[in-house]
Amino acid sequence: MTTSSAPSSAPSPDADGSKPLANVRWEAFCVAYTGHCRRNAAGAYVAAGYKPKTPGTAAVNAGRLLTNANIAARVEHLNNEALKIERLHARDAVRRLAIIATAELADFLNDDGTINPESLKGPMGAAIESFAVTETPTGRRWTIRLKDSMRALELLGLTEKAAPSPGQGEVFVIEI
Repeated sequence: MTTSSAPSSAPSPDADGSKPLANVRWEAFCVAYTGHCRRNAAGAYVAAGYKPKTPGTAAVNAGRLLTNANIAARVEHLNNEALKIERLHARDAVRRLAIIATAELADFLNDDGTINPESLKGPMGAAIESFAVTETPTGRRWTIRLKDSMRALELLGLTEKAAPSPGQGEVFVIEI
């Protein structure tokens, strides 16, 4: 009886790729292939702990692993999950940059010109670079520094890269 070191191409009954593979090296290969090796099969093969004698051997054996139905299903599942996460992060980033780009110091003040502590919380808080309250002999001193709105617009792709102007990053101070 001969045994083959090649992976079986017959999928297991639950080969939807949602569960980690029982073979630890196969799972490590899938994670490396969809992660830090960025679809470099030979690199993922080595990252998974295999020790090929030559780079050519790594490429051939990695290609063989990719023909395994369980590995292919796992790779597809991991790629789909990465896309979901990437879309979520991109949407969150755009939302935060939009808040930074449109924030004004008036957004954090009451009608009488004092700081509204509730405005510092929640989504608008993304626009605040720094905030401090210090006690002075005459009362409290509130300092708010907003993040650079022009930089946020650049990151959103709505403006060309501009040289920083002296007015950007000014500090707003209220003493009461």
